[in-house]
Amino acid sequence: MCFGLNAHATTITLGSVKDSTLISDNSSQLALGAAYNIYAGRVGDQGGAFLRRGLIQFDFQSIPAGSVITSVQLKLYMSQSQGGTYTVSLNRSTLSWGEGASFGFGGGGAPAQPGDSTWINRFYPSSPWPTPGGQFSSVASASTNVTGVAWYVWGSSARMVEDVQEWVNQPTTNFGWGVLGNEVTLQSVKRFESRQASVNNPQLIVTFNPPAANPADLNNDGVVNGVDLAILLGAWNSSNPTADINRNGIVDGTDLTILLASW
Repeated sequence: MCFGLNAHATTITLGSVKDSTLISDNSSQLALGAAYNIYAGRVGDQGGAFLRRGLIQFDFQSIPAGSVITSVQLKLYMSQSQGGTYTVSLNRSTLSWGEGASFGFGGGGAPAQPGDSTWINRFYPSSPWPTPGGQFSSVASASTNVTGVAWYVWGSSARMVEDVQEWVNQPTTNFGWGVLGNEVTLQSVKRFESRQASVNNPQLIVTFNPPAANPADLNNDGVVNGVDLAILLGAWNSSNPTADINRNGIVDGTDLTILLASW
C-alpha cells in the first residue's frame, strides 16, 4: 500500500540539546555533563577496564505537529580512537536523564554535579537508574562501524524514523539515545565531539513532510475524497502517521469521522 506524501518535503539539521557520558568506576559518581566529548566502549587496564556509555538528545519543536518523518541521520565526529574497528549503536533511552556542569578533559570523568547523569543516577545525586548504567531499548535503532578519526553516520533506518516520529507526536517520550560501543574488548573506547565542542558538533538530519492545510486531505491534492478514504482504510488499525488524523497513535473510527466531516 502506497500512502500519500507531501510533495514539499523539508530537511532540517538539528544540534543536540543534551549529551553526556555514563562512567562506570569504583565510585559510580563521576560524570562529563559539560565536557567537550562523549565516549562509548571499554577503556584499557590503565583506566580500570571500565565502561563508557554516551547519551544524546535532540529537540523537535521546530518540526510542525502532524508532520510525517521520512528520513533521520545522525552524524558524529570521532576525534580520538584507541584503534580497531568496532560497532557503535544507538539504543533508545527509555528514561529521562540530566546534563550537569561536570567538566573534565579526557574520559576519566569529574565529580558529578547536581543534575548530572552518572552510572547509578539519572539525575545526581538522588534519582537513580533502575539498573546501573542507564536504561535502553534492547534493540538498536541504528548501528555503524567506526575506525579512525572521521565523521560517521547512523541511519537513516526504520527504527530511527519511528523514534523521531514518536518524539514529534509525543514529546514527553523523548529521552534521546544511548551511544553504546564495544563493551567487551579492552581499549575499544571511541571519543566523539559533544555539543560543547568548538567545532564538529553532533548533527541530526531530519527530512519530513509537513502536514497538509486540511489534515483529512491525506494525499495533499487539495480535496478530501475517495482517494483519501482508501488511504485511511488501507491503514486501518495501524499507527501509520499519514492516516492518523487526530494523532492518537491509531487509525480508527475517530479518524474516519474527521475525514467524512471534511468530505
